Amino acid sequence: MEHLNLRAYCAQFLEDNRLGDLPFFKEEDYTSNYRDLIELSLSLADSLKDEDSYYALKIDSPYFFFAHLLASIFAKKDVVVLSSKEPESALFSYQKTLGFKRIITGVIGSGKKDSHFPDIEINESSMAFSILSSGSSGPSKAIFLSLKNVYASATSVIDFFKMSKDDTSFMNLPHHHIGGMMILWRAFFSMGSLTNVRENSFQFISLVPLQFKRALTDPSELASLKKCRGILIGGAPLNEELKLEAKKENLPVFETYGMSETSSLVMLNGTPLKGQTVKLDENGYFLIKGPTLSPGAPVDSEGFFHTKDIGVKNADGTLSFSHRGDILFKSGGELINPIEVEAKVKELPWIAEAVSVGINHHEWTKAQALVFKSTDPDKTIDDIKAHLKKELHPYLIPRYFYPAGRDLVREGMKPKRFEVANFAREEFFKNLLHYLYIPHPEAKRLVVFFHGFMEDHTDMIPLMDSHHQCAYLFIDFPGHGKSRAGAFKKREDVFYYLSELILFKAQGLPYTLYGYSMGGRIALELALDYLRPEQLILESSHFGFKTAEEKRTRLESDRLLFKDVKDDNDLRIFFESWYKNPIFTGYNQSAHYSIDLEKKLTHAPKEWQASMEFNSPGTSPYFYQEVMAKLSLLKVVGIVGSLDAKYKTHFNEVKAQLADLHLYEIKGAGHNPHKTHLSDIKNILRNFI
Repeated sequence: MEHLNLRAYCAQFLEDNRLGDLPFFKEEDYTSNYRDLIELSLSLADSLKDEDSYYALKIDSPYFFFAHLLASIFAKKDVVVLSSKEPESALFSYQKTLGFKRIITGVIGSGKKDSHFPDIEINESSMAFSILSSGSSGPSKAIFLSLKNVYASATSVIDFFKMSKDDTSFMNLPHHHIGGMMILWRAFFSMGSLTNVRENSFQFISLVPLQFKRALTDPSELASLKKCRGILIGGAPLNEELKLEAKKENLPVFETYGMSETSSLVMLNGTPLKGQTVKLDENGYFLIKGPTLSPGAPVDSEGFFHTKDIGVKNADGTLSFSHRGDILFKSGGELINPIEVEAKVKELPWIAEAVSVGINHHEWTKAQALVFKSTDPDKTIDDIKAHLKKELHPYLIPRYFYPAGRDLVREGMKPKRFEVANFAREEFFKNLLHYLYIPHPEAKRLVVFFHGFMEDHTDMIPLMDSHHQCAYLFIDFPGHGKSRAGAFKKREDVFYYLSELILFKAQGLPYTLYGYSMGGRIALELALDYLRPEQLILESSHFGFKTAEEKRTRLESDRLLFKDVKDDNDLRIFFESWYKNPIFTGYNQSAHYSIDLEKKLTHAPKEWQASMEFNSPGTSPYFYQEVMAKLSLLKVVGIVGSLDAKYKTHFNEVKAQLADLHLYEIKGAGHNPHKTHLSDIKNILRNFI
């Protein structure tokens, strides 16, 4: 099968009844033949004539998906392939990034059978589709593959196995991934058939090592495998124990290697397929050259695509995949290979899947987190730890364990490490800080709010404005709301993880930091030392003391703030005294005051007291002069109440030294304008953000 004329190839199924009657897809109670497939594809192609030149397929059925894919080639249309389970947020992102105009989710047009072929040349150089890579170590990306690519890939495997019309392949991989899609193409170009029904007989099946391991212990599954001509193992290396078991059962096991950029397989059992050149560079990374390589893949001067996969050369000259070179990470100075850890976890029979990832950590650079899926509700994380303590060096044992979400880790699929790592980070942050994140489908920036002393994130939510195309992040500072001060050892840890959380939620978007009073100091220090916000908005905030004595005196005072508070009555007395301060003019007569007071009475004063080690102005590493020097590089807005004499004087002093400061004075407001003059604050934000 050296050359392809797709038009002539498809026409024979309509011209020759014997070929047209060959089964293509065998479902539970229905079998579609090749004639049905081609006629449907031609009808769809006719319906696609008036479509935009670039659209997406998001179709659940493998059969109807493939018919649409053929139709797009007949109609000479560009198409991107999406999973039928993609969430709406992801679809919007893909559409925005890739530029397709429409998403087709079902059979289009009348479905009328039409045997008229489009009068265009359809050969191996014709366009085929763009596929989203699995994104195992990064976000998904679109990879263009030509018909020549998929034809070369399919026929190399067909020739290797001598596949024919008598062979059936089991369709057990998602067709929107390259591995599953090539099962469809291999069946099509060999005139073979497919099935997704276990009870049906089949000659070829694709499995990951964990699925293969389970099949060996299931008599009915093992019986099916023994009837196969090819059991293709991918996704991870097959360990020696499973290799010996396969040999003992005389199973036709073939270890595979390939990727989206190479239209799936380039090697079987360590030997390159027809037309492929595969070698290792001096660092052990795979280099690939051949007809299946995507036209968009970057190549060197010799035409080789440089992968991020590390391999080894065996004694017999074959090559074996070892691991992804970009998934290794250091934790506490030790190099962690996730594959090694995952393999040991998967030895437990009740573990359906396990993925090891590194998350940023202030003390260890990266901390290893294990995301796992269990089939036994009676087993616990302690059971996993007990097993790993017997099998691994202590530094290889994960520090955090998180049960996977329902759809996050799907058995039989190569894990999307980027998504798993994001899930682990989310779980890590949820156990460390309490926050509310409100996304926006068309967000152009992230706005982060920091509340004041003895407040929590709910006090800042009214500042959110639906007029803005913004995502919002509201954080409970440690010792406030539901964030515990005891979760942090050092002040530096607090600011490190606040900045990590913000960067995680920003996902590359520009971000604005808004802080009130204590929250302003927090936002200010983050901007000076940890982050580079596009905008910094400070409401009634202090810019630092001028002398060490001032800082020491303030810290000593703050540490004694709640020393006389023993019960709720003492706390009420404390609040009465606190809010008599002239800077709060107007607040204790407002409607907010009594409501806020009742909320504060539910909080533990010891948490506020503990937070002083993190938020007192006396703990800041900066002096006023240093703050002024650094702020000249930032875009800063100041907001102060006209009746807040202390902070009004302070802000005017800052304005005298910081000419670019945008200073807004709220008439009739005291120290907390966001409580008493909300609309004025929102107008400022509306004009500024």
